[in-house]
This record gives sequence, C-alpha cells and structure tokens, in this order.
Amino acid sequence: MNKSHFQPSPPLSLPTLRGKIGDWLYYVTLMPFIQVAQRVRLPEEIDAYNEETKLGDWIQRELDENRTRQIVNYLNEQPQRFFNSLILGIYGGKPAWQELDVSTVSQSNANLTEETLDYLGRTFGILTLSGEERIFAIDGQHRAMGIRKTVEEGEDLNEEEVPIIFVAHGTQDIGKVRTRRLFSTLNRYAKPVNKTEQIALSEDDNSAILARMVVEKYSRFFGKILWNKTRVISPNNTTEFSNIWVLYDGIQTLLTNKTVFGINVNGFNTFRFSNQRISDSELEKQYGILIDLFEKLINEIPSLNIFFETGYVNRQERSASLLFRPIGQNILFAVLKVARERNMENEAFQFFIRDNFNLANSIWEQIFWDSETGTLSTEKAKQRYAFLLILEAIGIQVNRTAKDLEVYNNFNISPSQLLN
Repeated sequence: MNKSHFQPSPPLSLPTLRGKIGDWLYYVTLMPFIQVAQRVRLPEEIDAYNEETKLGDWIQRELDENRTRQIVNYLNEQPQRFFNSLILGIYGGKPAWQELDVSTVSQSNANLTEETLDYLGRTFGILTLSGEERIFAIDGQHRAMGIRKTVEEGEDLNEEEVPIIFVAHGTQDIGKVRTRRLFSTLNRYAKPVNKTEQIALSEDDNSAILARMVVEKYSRFFGKILWNKTRVISPNNTTEFSNIWVLYDGIQTLLTNKTVFGINVNGFNTFRFSNQRISDSELEKQYGILIDLFEKLINEIPSLNIFFETGYVNRQERSASLLFRPIGQNILFAVLKVARERNMENEAFQFFIRDNFNLANSIWEQIFWDSETGTLSTEKAKQRYAFLLILEAIGIQVNRTAKDLEVYNNFNISPSQLLN
C-alpha cells in the first residue's frame, strides 16, 4: 500500500492549551471519541501508507486484544468512566495554531496584569488539523484502540471526550530519536499506583471496597489488619492477624471466578468485579457473606479463637498455625473456595479445625521449611502442592499436571497422612 491510499479526514478545530517542557512544545486539548476512532492509527497502519516511517519497528508494544476488549467493556458498563490523557504523536498535514485574543478579559477582571494577559494570550488557542496528519499513540495505544472499537460497535459514546496531549513527531532521524526517547521516558517513569493505595482509594474495585468495609466495620478485625505496601507479615509481629493485601486477595478468591492455583471456579467476573462497582445492597450482601465466614473461622478453629481472645500470637513458634502467615491464608481461602463450590465446606472446616496446620507437623515442615536458610519457603509450586494435597485429603478429586506429579512424587506424601 502507498501514500495514495491514505484517506484524509475533514478539517477539525480543537480548543487547546499550548505549553512547553524541556525542548518539547505540546498542545493539550479534548477530542470526541468519534474523532479519536477516525484519526488515531496503529503504527503498522501508518507504515502501510508510508513504508518510510517504520513506526511499527520501534514505537509500540504489541496490541493485547484482551486488554482492548476490557477497555470496551469498561466504557460501555461504567457510568463513572474516566481516562488519563492520551499522548499522541502527530506529523504531516498542516496543523495550525491560532492564539485567542484575551484582551477583552481585562475589562471584566481588573486584577489581571499585562504580563498575565500576555501569558494567557500565548497559552489559549485553537489547533486546527487539516485532516492530512498521521496521528499515533505514544502513550495510550490500548485506550485509543478501545475507543475505536467502542465507536465501531455503537454510537452512544461518539461525542464523549477524552483529554489529548499532542506532540510533534519528525520523520527524519533526529525526530525519530526524540519520539522514541519520549516513549521510553513515559514508560520508564510512569509509576503505577501501589496496590495498597489502590485498595485504600478505589471506588470501583469491589474487592477493595469490601476489604475496607471489613476493616472498618467488623469489630473482630479492629487493629488486627496491617496496612503495608507488601504481602509480608514480619515473624516478629505478634498483634496483627493479616495484612490488607492478603485480605484483599482472599476476598477476590472467595467471590470471583479468578482461577485458584490454576483451577477454574465460579463467581463474579473478575475484571468487572475489579472495575465496576456493584450496588450498595449487593455490597452489603457480600459483606455479610464474608463476615459469616470469618466468624465461623474464628469461632471454630482453636488457634484463631485463642488469638482473637488474647490478641497475641508468637509467629516464631513452630506450633504457630500457618494461618498466621500469608501462604497459609492463601491456601485457606483457596481450599474454602473450591470446597464451597462442591458443597464440601464442612469437610474443609473440619480439616483446619484439627489445628495441626503448622511447622510442628512433620508434613508441613517437610514442605515449607528450608533448613539451610532457616526460613519459610513460599514458592507457588509448594503452595499449589499443599492446596491440592488438602483437597484430596478432604475428598475432592484433583487432576495433577505433569509438574504437579513431579512435585507430588518428590515429597512422596499421601493425602491420607494429613488426617492421621
């Protein structure tokens, strides 16, 4: 395909702020979804019109169709949807910038100085695209393609607007170097929100909302859930039961269809549950289900009952239940999830009520204790092995992979041994 096949768009005028940072001149504006869908192209689409650009060789990551579909679902299903700005590269065509006359503002606001008016005049304006421009996403490719797909599938959101930052891209070598550096910088220094911050702030992630509800409303957990930035709970910690990460993950395991150590389960759709708030009445219902479960765990498992009565646990004792460790809680929630779906919750409870899920038990010592380092070994393969072993011990049939069988044979522990 050559340049002659490129279909220009009609001219488009956009309200714009012009700014400068470093040696980049940029333009901040708004674009309706329909315009994003029609004008923003994938690098390989631009390269097809002009083989000299070679954008696809260096500027973008591979497009993930699943991620694009998730964005489409989010746009269609979340009334309080919002996006960060797309950063778009623009070259070719004849984009034109025209400053707005702000001199009349001084007549209605005597506090504006001449310097301020001069600054406003240089900053506010109209950016007009001729329609011949080649526009591509430097940051926000999946969002741009999600918008395109949303527009292709219906007209309801065509006029919604997304913030845009335009930067000039030159096709000569120096221009390519500048854009490539910008792409690299954006991806290098863009810091995702810490998971703890997401749990604390999200009003769309239902697992986060429920985790906060549990911490704030369930009196048994008052002062017993650690807010830190990792899943780790120090062996020296004697007063907290769990931390917010582990609680969040446990809630997600119990309520959604996220696979449990590779096993398919039922529940709320994981993506939607993490991105679209359910009704307040449904939140209260799920909160009640969680509290009933926590109450049963605390009342029926001896080590948990003692801890919540005394407020103390010595995690360094070998007889301390692994339920006071993140790996033990991961396994507990996973076993309960699968057991409840198979109407075998009581069998799962009876296993943990035996209260020998600790390192004083030679089986768990063999699996989880690293004698060379003198520390707990938390590899996922070992957690999965223990999880499958417990399921089989309580009567749930499991299908082991070749890797599972290798681990199973290495330890040579029969599920029936867990019941001795």
